[in-house]
Amino acid sequence: MSCRSKMLPLMAVVAVVALLPAAAVATNYTVGDEKGWNPDVDYTAWVKKHRPFYKGDWLLFEYQNGRSDVVQVDEVGYDNCDKANAMSSYSKGHSYAFQLKEAKDYYFICSYGYCYNGMKLAVTAKKGPASAGSSSSSSSSSSKSDTASSSKSAAASSSLAKPHAALLAVAFLFLRML
Repeated sequence: MSCRSKMLPLMAVVAVVALLPAAAVATNYTVGDEKGWNPDVDYTAWVKKHRPFYKGDWLLFEYQNGRSDVVQVDEVGYDNCDKANAMSSYSKGHSYAFQLKEAKDYYFICSYGYCYNGMKLAVTAKKGPASAGSSSSSSSSSSKSDTASSSKSAAASSSLAKPHAALLAVAFLFLRML
């Protein structure tokens, strides 16, 4: 068998791997960057700085226990700083991680009275890069800007890494047959 015919199976596998979509990764955002989830932070400017957000991304709310909470509300609750019809509420510990599981609008407020002074967050999650392979993620700290505000998640790409591994195994078997 010639060298050229031995390389054809390998070239076919390499071509298939090259056509696979790139692995999508979720981004982890610390709400408010280094200021966290606290009064006197411009969350509208924070959203503008970091958007777009995608399905699969994570929002990390860091706050002082006993001084604030994170309440997910609908748009009316957001506009009126009203937690009466809250979808979820979290106030334990010092942080709360929330995954944007769907492409839609999300609204959060602090129900301790700070919402009236702007301690509220509206985020639109789009379908896109993070949604292809991220139903769960783990974080590793790296900086998107000058702050430790976001990080890429390696675990989110694991669902797309398996086809790559399988194709590489097939390529290895082809090479062994030659």
